[in-house]
Amino acid sequence: MRVEVAVVIPAYRQPGLLAEAVLSALDQQGAPPTAVVVVDDGCPYPATARTAADLAAAQPGRIFVLRQPNRGLSAARNAGLGFSLAAFPGCRAVYFLDADNRLLPRFLGRAMAALDAAPAEVGWIYPDIDEFGGRENWTTGGEFSLLQLLLANYCDAGSLVRRAVFEAGLRFDETMRAGFEDWDFWLQAAGRGWRGQHLPGAGFLYRRRPESMLAGSERIRPLLLGQLRQKHAALLAPRRLLALEASEAPRHAIHLAGEASVAWTLDPGAPPAELLDPGTARRRLAAAMAAPGARFHPSLLIFAEPATLTLLERFGVLHLVLWWAGRLLAEADAVALEVVATARPELALDRPGMVEGLPDEAPLIVTTSAALWAAAAPSGGIPARHQSQDRPDVVQDAAPSGEPPERRRRSDRPGTLRAAALASEGPGPRTARLRLHLPLEPEAAGQRSPLPARQLALEVAALGQLRRSRSPRPAEWKREYRPPRAGMAAEAAALAGIGPLLPRLPGTGRARRDIGFILPLFSFAGLEKVILNQARALRGRGWRTHLIVLGASRIDRGLEFAGAFDSVALLEGIGEGEVAWQGGYFGAGLSRFDREAAAPEVLGLLAGLDVAVNVHSLAAQGLMASLRGLGVRCFGGLHLMEHGPWGEPHGTPHIQAAYEHAYDGVMVISARLRDWCLGAGIPAEKLHLVRNAPGYASPPSVVAAALAARRRLASGPLKLLFLGRLDAQKGIDRLAAMIGRTRGEAVQWRIVGRAVLGEVPPPLPVAVEPPVFAPAALDALYAWADVLVLPSRFEGVPLVVLEAQRLGCVPVATDVGAMAEAIAHGADGLLVPHDAPEESILAGFTAAIAALAADRARLRAMGEAAAARVAGAGWETVMREFLDHLDRLCPPGEAA
Repeated sequence: MRVEVAVVIPAYRQPGLLAEAVLSALDQQGAPPTAVVVVDDGCPYPATARTAADLAAAQPGRIFVLRQPNRGLSAARNAGLGFSLAAFPGCRAVYFLDADNRLLPRFLGRAMAALDAAPAEVGWIYPDIDEFGGRENWTTGGEFSLLQLLLANYCDAGSLVRRAVFEAGLRFDETMRAGFEDWDFWLQAAGRGWRGQHLPGAGFLYRRRPESMLAGSERIRPLLLGQLRQKHAALLAPRRLLALEASEAPRHAIHLAGEASVAWTLDPGAPPAELLDPGTARRRLAAAMAAPGARFHPSLLIFAEPATLTLLERFGVLHLVLWWAGRLLAEADAVALEVVATARPELALDRPGMVEGLPDEAPLIVTTSAALWAAAAPSGGIPARHQSQDRPDVVQDAAPSGEPPERRRRSDRPGTLRAAALASEGPGPRTARLRLHLPLEPEAAGQRSPLPARQLALEVAALGQLRRSRSPRPAEWKREYRPPRAGMAAEAAALAGIGPLLPRLPGTGRARRDIGFILPLFSFAGLEKVILNQARALRGRGWRTHLIVLGASRIDRGLEFAGAFDSVALLEGIGEGEVAWQGGYFGAGLSRFDREAAAPEVLGLLAGLDVAVNVHSLAAQGLMASLRGLGVRCFGGLHLMEHGPWGEPHGTPHIQAAYEHAYDGVMVISARLRDWCLGAGIPAEKLHLVRNAPGYASPPSVVAAALAARRRLASGPLKLLFLGRLDAQKGIDRLAAMIGRTRGEAVQWRIVGRAVLGEVPPPLPVAVEPPVFAPAALDALYAWADVLVLPSRFEGVPLVVLEAQRLGCVPVATDVGAMAEAIAHGADGLLVPHDAPEESILAGFTAAIAALAADRARLRAMGEAAAARVAGAGWETVMREFLDHLDRLCPPGEAA
């Protein structure tokens, strides 16, 4: 007989039930030719072997019996499977039936017809679960979802599996003798690209008893779940989860003012997964609310002006706004964005708190599907939260018991929007506000609009009509136990220990790789210039670059920012300041941010990166090991060694040494800092010397004109320039004394800068000019000055030294940090020893200034040498080794 379907029945310790299972498999109507393979897995009861033999004798050629020493359920299934594939060349599918379950007569015929009609990627047909012995009927309806399968095994072992799945090498794991081996098998198959398909009204009967193998598995559930997660960690990789969310459960439904369609998408900056007419979108929402485990609707709804989304994308803050909206919806019914134009070159995001009602002119409003549905209820009340009800132990939920509330998807919690409130007829919903400050013209488009709030109110009204037209009776009479589809992406991410992933899809083409720089603040200073230039060089190599500021809600955003970063995230007030200063590593502070409730959510924001570079963020130190465990390559960025009030070394290098184990590598800007790291025990293989270069490009004509002017100038007062912060680290007190000692000499001073970090500088005998940031203005200052004076107490390699040298301005500086690597003493600048009393340091500066004032020929020669030294320096050049290293770790076009 030609066999097209093989039914494999493992038999162990259930001799009285075996015949029922076998006969139900043979008594099929409309099924292809079927054979039953009974695998006696070393059952100690003689009745099992006797029953199987009697059945085989009664049905020769249709029932086959295998016997083996007891090796467990997986081994028994594999044995029957191997026999079937070898003995029945025409076998097209294998069905696995446990010896205590049954099939109704039309099951195999309908299942095989569904498998034949299904696309090639459908590897198995799975049924509903209808109990006998017990009294429940459980639905597994709806489209197959791997995200949902990561959370709950809704595909019973009693499924019909295509032969090609086994020919691809898939088998049950014989080491999993304690249970969940069927769940493991489906995850294996899904990981290879196969999908399941539901068969409605299949006719699979599951024997429900209070004690069974599965009941025993439940007693060691945490252990088995841990094994599953470890084995299938690749399915929980952030980028895999992000791709699954984009295809199976896009997070956002976007209603744009003036648009006739609703866009379903994970990433609002990418093309939508689906475009629906509003009526279809509402019916989908109604279906998802009626059957949350079987039907899907995006959990977040965005009502916005198109110009506002364009504006947010232009400034790289679209995903930031949505991330904060998702967090705020934990306590709010809606989130409203306010855009404020500022004349200053800055970007800031404030959270002013809650208000009642929706702002009339908010250009973007975010709410949840559950809240919108509740608002449209005829009673105006809030429906009970959709939850699983008494899940049967036949299918297991992957979410561990006692999961912290903060790990749950906040946006799945129903809100309290009321139709009357949205129609301005009663008290309004609780609305959280986000206020975004952007450097815009006051009349720029996208800052305010009454249309999103109106569109939201109209949507509530339309949904109300739909709700009134629908029967209150549920369409599905079977019970549901699976987790709601609207929240499954966030629940799957929680299994990986992270919050909802930032809804940003990987780039395309050359820009497939993402790198993020994490800093505690971002202002117009030397370190930030370094980061801007490094980011710009990375962009030139095809990276998408992102700035993450963990500890501030405001950054300086100059004209050069857009050319350096694709996006910015401002994270402040979420516990990032939690630090243990006592008991740290050699006095270094220890981050405690990893213990804060927001830490998993920040990991979700960062997990989509290919590379993360932590530049002096103590808060981020607590996250790097977890981030690296998620597959993100982690690097540190060290720029200087700080010193305390007694000159003792401390600061970020010590912290970096404490957390070295969590990093793939560390960038250092000088050989001296590299040597310190080696002495601190950081392996040489992890250290990357990435020197600084001038902070901006100067036109060759400007450089040539400045050098030519210096050659023509033979006399006049020596022009001295101080450019930088007016604080103790920069030696502002020394500068004040120095100016006093040189008064009356043939010198001219200019002080350009401002006090920061709350310090009050000492009185200076020269008027202080405000800081300048534009390259042309900086070039003009350097071209004016003969000498740049830097009496700092500690430094790395200041960019002002390199920028001044480029235009022939001679630096005179304390010999701190790596100054000696940027200044060759006596050749292209002068270094004043710093390991000396204050009076000696002041005398050294005064003598150096006097010597240069008296010897203009030497000054010109040193200026020429300084310009020649820097002439070939560029960021692509100084970063080449590190850029090549990143290309090897994450080749272009092969992002993680």
